[in-house]
Amino acid sequence: MNKQDLISLWDHFREIQGVTVRTIERVPDARVDARPVPGMRSVRELVDHMYLYVRSVPDAILRGELKQEDCPSYAEKLATTKDLVAYAHESFRTADRAIAQMEDRHMRDKLPTFFGSDMTGSRLMRIIYDEHLHHRGQFYAYLRALGIEPPFLWSFDDNAPEYQPRALRA
Repeated sequence: MNKQDLISLWDHFREIQGVTVRTIERVPDARVDARPVPGMRSVRELVDHMYLYVRSVPDAILRGELKQEDCPSYAEKLATTKDLVAYAHESFRTADRAIAQMEDRHMRDKLPTFFGSDMTGSRLMRIIYDEHLHHRGQFYAYLRALGIEPPFLWSFDDNAPEYQPRALRA
């Protein structure tokens, strides 16, 4: 992956982000701590986990190292749906700023990670994408278990302007 590929991947993730934000907005405050599946994360913990790597990995790629302490949990601070939505927006903006600074070398160079192996920036960016989508699918199942209908998966045209497809933002 080079910078051009990264921009393309990130632009699609921007669209995904818009749908994810609209998904989070559907959670009533009273259900933020719900555990629709026993033994699994609460809604609050799941949203926190969904954004863990989104907000941490791009800066780590720029620095050249991903340490465990780079990926703190913010779940304790996320008490309401408004907090969850603000956290999702802030996490995306943090990543977006770092990605704007990346160059081809950031995608090809390997960096040490706390995962136990060195990884290229390219691989780490794909992990963000995969991890987010994996847990968003889980989040959709959570909403349905709570009796809440999530937004249509590919309803990118319904996103806020900052998360709409490029063609609609131009």
